[in-house]
Amino acid sequence: MDIARAPRMPASSIVASAVYERSWKWVLGALVLTLILQLPLVVLRAINWDEFFHYSQVVKLANGTLSLPLQTLYTQAFVWVTALPGAGVDHVILIRLFMLGCELVTLACIAGLAGRFTDRTTGLLCALAYLSASFIFRHGTSFRFDPPAAALLMGSAWIFARAHMAPMRLALAAILAGISTVLTIKTVLYAPVFAGIAWLVWTERGHRREDLFKLAALAVGVVVCAGLVYLLHAASLAQGSAHEAESLVSNAGSSMFTLSDPFGYRRFIVWFAISSPLLAIPAFLAPFAIWWSERPTARKIALTGFWLPLTTLFFYQNTAPYYYVFMMPPVAVAASPVLALLVRRYGAPLMAGAMLACAAFVLATEPESTLARQRQIQKEAMRLFPDGVAYFDSCAMLGAFPKENIFMTPWGIAKYLNGHPETMVEAMERGPVPLFVTNDAALEEAVTTQGKVAALLPQDLAAIRESYIHFWGPFWLAGRDVAAGAGPQDWHVHVPGTYTVRGGALRLDGRELARDDVVRLTRGVHRLASDTPGVRLVWGDRLDVPASPPPSKPYFMPF
Repeated sequence: MDIARAPRMPASSIVASAVYERSWKWVLGALVLTLILQLPLVVLRAINWDEFFHYSQVVKLANGTLSLPLQTLYTQAFVWVTALPGAGVDHVILIRLFMLGCELVTLACIAGLAGRFTDRTTGLLCALAYLSASFIFRHGTSFRFDPPAAALLMGSAWIFARAHMAPMRLALAAILAGISTVLTIKTVLYAPVFAGIAWLVWTERGHRREDLFKLAALAVGVVVCAGLVYLLHAASLAQGSAHEAESLVSNAGSSMFTLSDPFGYRRFIVWFAISSPLLAIPAFLAPFAIWWSERPTARKIALTGFWLPLTTLFFYQNTAPYYYVFMMPPVAVAASPVLALLVRRYGAPLMAGAMLACAAFVLATEPESTLARQRQIQKEAMRLFPDGVAYFDSCAMLGAFPKENIFMTPWGIAKYLNGHPETMVEAMERGPVPLFVTNDAALEEAVTTQGKVAALLPQDLAAIRESYIHFWGPFWLAGRDVAAGAGPQDWHVHVPGTYTVRGGALRLDGRELARDDVVRLTRGVHRLASDTPGVRLVWGDRLDVPASPPPSKPYFMPF
């Protein structure tokens, strides 16, 4: 065609096209600003109970007591942190910086994959929609295996989608997916994502037979890599790991996938939709936009594969807000057709500004942080027990100390009540557990009331009430308050060790003890009596109650 006679684009269209071409810069700027807004949460948001537990697993690896190889691979990357000065909360904050790096990788992969189906501007907007969503904005850098698993899987998906069947790129994709498989068994929930990409790549390359062999090799590579990483990790752990891994997989398969909602986590779906409409609404409308479009069928199938992890909210049990960090990255890619339509209707700058405003609103409405209270609890524990001490609590809040009961999540409590893990009484028989930390409503109810506690077995509840007395804040120590003038009383000692007489004189098994005397008690029944009010027998060698006022409750922030 003669260039001189070619139809000219209207000036208004040229200007609009130029604005659209530059709009990705507005989205990128909003994405950077949103990351800046998130930084205070990285260093100031209180440590979540899951983060405490994950840190305790790192400490176990450093001490040589970690025995579970599945879902603990992350500990290998952070074992060095335990040797640094400071409290455990400070170590967790340091680890969060690595989680921030994982989040950046995930954002880049969302932008790259979404851009493959739409354009660069929409791809960046999908990443911004993910980051500015309330649950991701708050929990995207939390110390869990969700951020690194999402980064590994999205990185694998991005490489797979752009590999052009090159063997070395496919091998790298297999390695990343294989590592994620050992990191968390819920990696399987990304299966539709990879199936959709496989169909797209195979179709776009003309259904070549040799590509089927490469795809099969990719699947085998994931399994082989996972097996090798598992064996290497398991070899570095304490004995008994094989049995624990088998138990974990068995319990996950039988109880984590169900159509029921025993823990009430599905209420968070509504919460997420209300607080993150600029991701929730496009995610909901994605299937309609995908299948009513004129895209090739292979692309529709691939985008549907990216969308399907959203359905896990209805059959996967552990869908608390931090789960959205893991589940939503591919869904954000699937939402790209809807966001592309919104960009053309309202413009990328307006959409990006709205998402930035949503993130700012989440930050502005952030509840008061309890980080200072958590740090005080840990520092007082380290001052009182410089050599560490066994304890019961809900989530391993004192990560440097050996926790002797289950991680009290809804799933953990359900297993415990069904007789799977060790009971508290059994743990006390195995070794002394002098400290009881009431950082959970059920544990506080156990020592401050006389009724039943649904989260505790009757034998454990009885032993707790017989064994511990209040010491400071959330700390209850093994001991006994002795009623004055009530005559001799029998006390079943579940926690043998050194005890100190406090408040006055005491008769112990017929022996006269003065105030501040130290005595060693064996396991079993001992007889106590006193004529002085306020006398108590407290575990430890003349431990002084901390002078600092105990922190007020709560000790944790809400989701």
